[in-house]
Amino acid sequence: MKNRYSRIFLYVSSGLFALYVFLLLLNYLRYAFPVEGVSMEPVLWTGYLAFVEPATISQLAPNSSIIVYHNPFYRELVIHMVIKKIDDYAVIVKGVNRITNPFPDLNYTSGAPLLVTQNMIVGKVIFWIPYLGYVLLYPYNYIIIILFMVSIIINAFDK
Repeated sequence: MKNRYSRIFLYVSSGLFALYVFLLLLNYLRYAFPVEGVSMEPVLWTGYLAFVEPATISQLAPNSSIIVYHNPFYRELVIHMVIKKIDDYAVIVKGVNRITNPFPDLNYTSGAPLLVTQNMIVGKVIFWIPYLGYVLLYPYNYIIIILFMVSIIINAFDK
C-alpha cells in the first residue's frame, strides 16, 4: 500500500514538474508571461498567465491592446495597456488600476510619459489563463521542484 501512494505522489509531482518546464520554455521563448502585481487589476491579476504574439505598433489600438514591453527604468518586463498611439513610432502605456497607476508609465529622466518604441515591445497579449502563472512565480516554482525531488527520493527507497 505504501508503494501505491508514493507512486501517485510521483505521478502528480512529475506532472506538475513537466508543466513547470513547459511553461518555463514558453516564457523563455517569449510566448507566455506570469502576471505579478496590482497595476493591471481588475483585468489581469497576479497568478494569471498572459500569452502574447509579436505585434507592431500599427497593430495596437489605444484602450484595448495590452502589451508586454521592456521598461528600461525598471529593467524588467511590464504588462500594461496602450492608452495612446503616436503615429507608428511609439505608444504610451499605463496600468488599468486607477488607484495604483493614475498616470502613464514615466520616463524618469525627463518626467514625461515613457514612449514605448517598437524595439521595446515583446508582444501583444492575446489571451490569458487564470492561476496558471503561479507555476512560474516564486515561491510556487520552488515548491514544485522540491516536491518532484522528494517524490523521486521516496520512490527510490520505497521498494
